[in-house]
Amino acid sequence: MRKNLTRALFALALLAAPAAYADGPGSAGPNVAAPPVQAAPSAPAAEPASAPQGQSGAISLQSGDVALNVPDGYRFYSADEARTYLQRANAPAPGGSVLGMIARAGDDVRAPGTWATIVSYDAIGYVQPETAAGLSDASFETSVRDARASQGRLFEGFAATPAFDAAAPHIVWAERVLAPGSQGKDLRYEQKALGRYGVAGLTSIGSLDQMPEIEAAAAALRGMLSFPPGRTHAEFQAAGDAVSTYSVPGLVTGVPNAAAAAETAAAEGETQMNFGGLAGWFPWVALGVIVLAIAGFVLMRRRRGDEEIEDA
Repeated sequence: MRKNLTRALFALALLAAPAAYADGPGSAGPNVAAPPVQAAPSAPAAEPASAPQGQSGAISLQSGDVALNVPDGYRFYSADEARTYLQRANAPAPGGSVLGMIARAGDDVRAPGTWATIVSYDAIGYVQPETAAGLSDASFETSVRDARASQGRLFEGFAATPAFDAAAPHIVWAERVLAPGSQGKDLRYEQKALGRYGVAGLTSIGSLDQMPEIEAAAAALRGMLSFPPGRTHAEFQAAGDAVSTYSVPGLVTGVPNAAAAAETAAAEGETQMNFGGLAGWFPWVALGVIVLAIAGFVLMRRRRGDEEIEDA
């Protein structure tokens, strides 16, 4: 009996052994496939900054000093966008205040190859058109070269020599601002319109191979710019308006006329000296007024005392 029981237990152990060793020790859980490994979702790529949207139509600038009328084929952009463009192009800002920028409609002003025109205004007073004769001096280009060196600006010569139009007073010229073969915007095409109280500028920045496009657009760009009534060059009043220390050639060099500047400084100094002389006399005048007042008061008191004695 005991032998039969031992055999039965041994047979039962043999039957259970394959099942136990099939899945290893412990409870294996349900016999199902593991789920596939999935990659973590990636963040969407940042979209590139879109080009700024300019505006067209009538635009008043510099508190009414300058007016623009931008047609549909062009767009006007803010002064901040203009300054950013100048920084990207490594180009010096024009004199005076940067008011904005004009570019052709459809052009991306943030693209490296786009040329654009900076709008500026410099309140330097009335520039006398008769001074334009100095543009024909044989040494004028040398004067420009010397001026650019003192201003820390590159000048490789004129791409278009300065030309002045006295009928609608403005001056146009172009400069090569990088050495031949250099990469980048190597052309600076300038237009400056004369007004009663200052000069409005259109400075086109581009490459030399874009000069035909810029020259072709120059007249249209100039036509967008105007001075409001009362501020035009023809409305100058010699009796009260300030004459600029800049001549027409000085608009190109960026250097005021030395004699005119000295004369203006002397006039300002004389005014200050005259005021200073009056200020120096002021304490003595005030003291004299006080002394006279005291003397008058004493005299009146004495006269009143004499009258009282006579009455008594």
